[in-house]
Amino acid sequence: MPPSTPNPRKRGAATMPISGHERKRAKLHDARTIAVQNTEQALKTGELDVPAFIKSREFEIEALQNAIKASKESSNKRAFQIVPRDMRRRTASHNVKRVPKRLRPRATREMQSDNTPTVSARRRKPSGSLRLRKETARKLQTMAKKKDITAKILAKISGGRRTENVLRQPPRAQTKFRKRQKHKTWLPTHVWHAKRAKMIVRWRFAVAETPTEKSYRVAHRASGMRGCIAWDESYYSTIMLRGKERDVKGVMKALCPKDGNPMSKKVVAGTRASDTFAYRAGRYPLGLIAPIKVIWCAPEDSEAPLEDRIRKLLIRVHPSAFLELWEELLPTAKPLKVTVEDLRFEIGSIEVTGPDATNSLLAVLNPTDATDEDSPSGVWKNLRGLTNPSSLPLGAYLSFDVSDPRLRDPPRLPEDRRRLEEIQETIFKVTSTWSIDRTQPPSSLFSREARVAAVKSQSSQKKINKRRGEAVPGEHPPPLPSDPRIPIVLLATRRSSSEKGVSGAIGSWTILLPWKWVQPVWYGIVHSSSNVKFGGLDELRQINYENSNRHFPDDFPGTKAGIAEELRKGVERKEWWDKRPKGKRVEWGSVKIGNKRGEVGDGFVCDWAYLLKGKEIDITQSDDSMELSTDATESTKSIASTRTAAFMSATESTGDTMSIPAAELDVSIENSTYPESVMFSMDIDKPSPNIPVISSSIPTPTLFKDTPTATTATPSKQSQQPHPWIIPSSMVRYILAAPNSPLPKPLATVHPTILSAGIFSIKLFFPQRSTPTPRARIYSLPTNSPALKAKWRTVMSQKSRGKRPEKAAELLDVPGEEDLIGFVTTGDFNLKEGRGTGVGALSWQKVFGRGKKVGEAVGKACIVRDVGSGIGRLAYWEVID
Repeated sequence: MPPSTPNPRKRGAATMPISGHERKRAKLHDARTIAVQNTEQALKTGELDVPAFIKSREFEIEALQNAIKASKESSNKRAFQIVPRDMRRRTASHNVKRVPKRLRPRATREMQSDNTPTVSARRRKPSGSLRLRKETARKLQTMAKKKDITAKILAKISGGRRTENVLRQPPRAQTKFRKRQKHKTWLPTHVWHAKRAKMIVRWRFAVAETPTEKSYRVAHRASGMRGCIAWDESYYSTIMLRGKERDVKGVMKALCPKDGNPMSKKVVAGTRASDTFAYRAGRYPLGLIAPIKVIWCAPEDSEAPLEDRIRKLLIRVHPSAFLELWEELLPTAKPLKVTVEDLRFEIGSIEVTGPDATNSLLAVLNPTDATDEDSPSGVWKNLRGLTNPSSLPLGAYLSFDVSDPRLRDPPRLPEDRRRLEEIQETIFKVTSTWSIDRTQPPSSLFSREARVAAVKSQSSQKKINKRRGEAVPGEHPPPLPSDPRIPIVLLATRRSSSEKGVSGAIGSWTILLPWKWVQPVWYGIVHSSSNVKFGGLDELRQINYENSNRHFPDDFPGTKAGIAEELRKGVERKEWWDKRPKGKRVEWGSVKIGNKRGEVGDGFVCDWAYLLKGKEIDITQSDDSMELSTDATESTKSIASTRTAAFMSATESTGDTMSIPAAELDVSIENSTYPESVMFSMDIDKPSPNIPVISSSIPTPTLFKDTPTATTATPSKQSQQPHPWIIPSSMVRYILAAPNSPLPKPLATVHPTILSAGIFSIKLFFPQRSTPTPRARIYSLPTNSPALKAKWRTVMSQKSRGKRPEKAAELLDVPGEEDLIGFVTTGDFNLKEGRGTGVGALSWQKVFGRGKKVGEAVGKACIVRDVGSGIGRLAYWEVID
């Protein structure tokens, strides 16, 4: 009996091609195999059997035709499969409108052959009574517009819109996109980013969080090794001050520290920009608002007397701190008769960093006139081949007008036949002399008339295509007198630091230009080379982290924006934790830390309230906030649910609670679950609508579990303690460099109670292999256990890097919670240094206190423990700016 065919379902059966690759390979093999028929039957008797022979040839010809057709269709891809990799959607949409225009006819044919519906029920053409009702409504709207058109014309003729000392409204969106921008504002490049990145709502802007493709290593290589990476930073806020020079200086002196350089000679002359910090007026070193960039416009009339000279000044600030800075500027500038103008939605920005950043921008930004080599436009042309903007003078910036980049699409630089030595010599000559200090003209970007003229003269893409078609093949269209002159400001930003391991950090270029011109310039940059990548918020945070720079607001826990950001992340972590099964999530009460169990503080956030041992955190914000009680004297173990109206309610600040802007809770565009009643209006500075407060008989959810709410427990003002505030790094360095010296003057005048709540920023590096994570706890060496302290000192004596211990039992115990001194705000594996590093903050009281004399030498060894883990690692900290 012949053996039967083995059953593939039984054990021991022959393996079958089950993988997708093997199935596809078998399919292609079968499609390309041509069936043939034996011709022996036609020659059976030695004579040719013509009918049988013809029938055999007919079968082979038909098999050949079928094989050709099958081979062609087997390797074919559908239209949605030909979309570029970086633009593919996870669900591979079959909708015709979701594929590029060049593939839509093919996709339509494929959908018709598959009988795929092309019109959704929501978009189906109305019929019957619904169609008549819609037509009637449209006619009534048209009639209403005709009545109001006269009033609008008269209002437009009577005078322009007031722009000084008032907040600016977002631009009116296109009709087809207006509903999607009801509670947020799109950046100029939103449509481009939405096809290639994950979009989230932050600070009432729709911004890219991270590209859909893997980008951690890609961003690292593009920023420091080859190529470049670009960000659309038009969400950054820009404020302009205008007034007499001495008055503008008075405003800046009230907000900025004295040891900064916004008042230096070259900065005030309009040839250099300054990076500094903004504080509440007259409260330095307390009351830090945010880091800012200050740009003075070169004087328009240099011959006018200094007392009567009108000067302009630009301030760039992160959107999370814009309203706080705006409310501080208005009362400070009003007595000095300095006007404050909100330039959001009028000035956008693009940041580009990497070795090829300069060449990519040179291919896109073509000055309208570059006759003089010493002028900013001439200097810009001579910077070809520059790989690191940090090599330029500190705070260098260029100001000139450029032509429409769409006329030179695709942007390409002409071939450079110079030798490498000649290129380097030219760059060295330009950077050493830096003629901009004497030839910088007043920037047109500071003029509202110039910005409006550049936007109004912007040609449509149809006209640009027509001019390019009429041009000589291989050449660009000739310039016309009516072509726009786009005012820009190019800022060379340094990312380098004096700390160990980051001295060779590559700087970046920041372009300031009119809002409407961001999209054309962005298209030119991303198409200037195949090595140009784009990034989102995650990549921007990563680049700052790799260069040991603090990222605002994540690494600024002593500011209102930093506290709000940490609370927002805590809400997200709590929601993710709730979705996990109990067997696959960390139980904070079961974490074993030394001889005790239970996480120190709240495991979802960097619990500064717990570190300060019950001191109240007083963060009083505007009405656009919700109150979250932070009485840390109670146990702070978990974050309560936030999907309630009470949590989103906007109540008055009482001074004894911590507030977080409600806008910070918008997490994802696609998965937003907030009710319509709590979403925010199109006016991005208008407070959110008030929601009825829940009765006091119902427990109001708060951020921390088991903490009294504002309605149940309100501590007295006398027992209230100041919230954590950031001590300037320069003061901490001074104390570390001179241990026997007294405190510097600004700190010496601070009340001891307030000083005890101070924190300062540090960088962590590990002598052994380890990678910290955000929210990791930082401990000092044990103070209550001499034996354990001696063991840790033995580990410190091992200078060389060792292998990670195989068993957790071989590691030393973690000190007790009394030795907790700080938290890690950002931590990961640093590709730049090839090891794990972290950025965090330490408590002033825990590091410089503990019964030490003022100025006594402080050790920089510490122990870092990841949240939810009982294993500690030895690390060392350094102060960073």
